[in-house]
Amino acid sequence: MKKIYSFLLLLAAAVLTTTVRAQVINGDLNHNQGLDVEDVTLLIDGYLSGTTEQIQTGGEPYGMDNSLVTGTWYRTKTDKFTLNADGTTDYGTGYTYMFLPVQGCILFSNAAGNAVAYLKVLYLPADKSRLVVKAPNSDDVWTYYDTFVQRVESITLSATELSLDLDGYDKLTATVLPADADNLSVEWSSSDETVATVSQKGLVEAVGEGTATITCMAADGSGVKATCEVTVGNQTPTPQPGVTTTYTVNGVSFKMVSVTGGTFLMGAQNTNSGGANYDEDAYDDEAPVHNVTLSNYSIGETEVTQALWVAVMGSNPSNWLGNNLPVETVSWNDCQEFITKLNQATGKTFRLPTEAEWEFAARGGTKSQGYKYSGSNTVGDVAWYTSNSSSKTHEVATKQPNELGLYDMSGNVWEWCQDWKDDYSSSAQSNPAGPTTGSDRVRRGGSWYGSYGSAAGCRAAYRGGTAPASRSNINGLRLAQ
Repeated sequence: MKKIYSFLLLLAAAVLTTTVRAQVINGDLNHNQGLDVEDVTLLIDGYLSGTTEQIQTGGEPYGMDNSLVTGTWYRTKTDKFTLNADGTTDYGTGYTYMFLPVQGCILFSNAAGNAVAYLKVLYLPADKSRLVVKAPNSDDVWTYYDTFVQRVESITLSATELSLDLDGYDKLTATVLPADADNLSVEWSSSDETVATVSQKGLVEAVGEGTATITCMAADGSGVKATCEVTVGNQTPTPQPGVTTTYTVNGVSFKMVSVTGGTFLMGAQNTNSGGANYDEDAYDDEAPVHNVTLSNYSIGETEVTQALWVAVMGSNPSNWLGNNLPVETVSWNDCQEFITKLNQATGKTFRLPTEAEWEFAARGGTKSQGYKYSGSNTVGDVAWYTSNSSSKTHEVATKQPNELGLYDMSGNVWEWCQDWKDDYSSSAQSNPAGPTTGSDRVRRGGSWYGSYGSAAGCRAAYRGGTAPASRSNINGLRLAQ
């Protein structure tokens, strides 16, 4: 041997007791000093299936010259043949030798230590289930493999594309076939962990905006893999107008109704009977009437029920108990905690509506008929309020809905909004979110109780507000998205 080729793999000694048969895939051995396909097949068959023992590391066994750098000698006893110095074979029991130098060739030797053939190792896993070699000065590549090792043939993921919000997550599952493969384990990796990470159980978590490829690779060395493209950003889809979507958390379902965005006149006034949004019952803080433009969004079909609250929070703060009664005795702060846990459970981005979103939806959105209350000019048709409530809450969706199919936006319980409460501006606004600070959070819709549940308080334009830590059996909530 005058030249040793670059190192690819250093092979560990092992004992194989299973009787197997190596097979050769394509190619010939014309470049290997007269050895034919059967000769090398038998020799590697002995290596894969015989008793292979490490007999020396480095040195010059059997007269091998010192030009070979440090490596490992293996001796394989086989009943196939003994390789002679001249490249011929004597069939029968004997030893053949393989030297695996750190540069990554397999060197075949006879008992006299003569190097008579060598192949460049391209691939050999630790379990020796497959050996890929290449003859020097040739483009031919041969694969020898243990036919009794069942390797993975395919991997299918539960999704090939994922879209995640920032800080969102999702779970990928892998179906590995055939089911009787000797090693069904897989290894997960991400091409960019600044965008998304993946656990070894397939949990994908968003880190930063961008795209990343999640790879699921068979651990058996077969090279079989599957991928999923992950996009991270503000991916919450724009609700499609008129669509009602049902969500389920811990066995409890609720519906969100999409609202087509648009421009409307927000507020009311009682000073100009010929002017926009005149209402003799209007309060000063409902003025001035002003233009507001909103994008598409979704809002809860009903107030949040006690069943949903318990499914998320595990306890019920309400004064009157019933699965389909609206949850009450909740503060604005309590609602934020509820929404955080709901989003963790669903992977969605629910929130409280802004005050503008609430009023637009209460008025019927782009389908508005201009009613005083949410869905009617007769308060008793759409609301549980002081005059008909018997001083208690009632099950949601037992009055008629408004133009968008929303129930109880007038009466039953006040509904917290996201905004701090402040005076309106006369200027036109787009997707207003209210002031950045304040002392009271907005609540809307009126309730079942006393002066807070009067007909005037159930009007679509009426504004309420109280401290965000305040809990009362007149306060509930409705979700937005």
